[in-house]
Amino acid sequence: MKLPVYEREVLRCALMSSKPFSPAVVRSWLLIKHEAGRQVLKSLESKELIRRIGGSQERSYAFLITEKAVALLHRIE
Repeated sequence: MKLPVYEREVLRCALMSSKPFSPAVVRSWLLIKHEAGRQVLKSLESKELIRRIGGSQERSYAFLITEKAVALLHRIE
């Protein structure tokens, strides 16, 4: 699976932080605006590379990287 640059960077930063991360943190990692950050997170979630923690269907408070993403990163690097 080939990932876009922003998605790879989110996964790398999430792996290094090893704790839940918020959409605001993702935007600060990537230096992007709200809508662009939301699109990156939605894409990662649809690929099952991150999972939602807390919040609801409409609102997300935090995310965690999945084992699938960790395995993918180890194959890429």
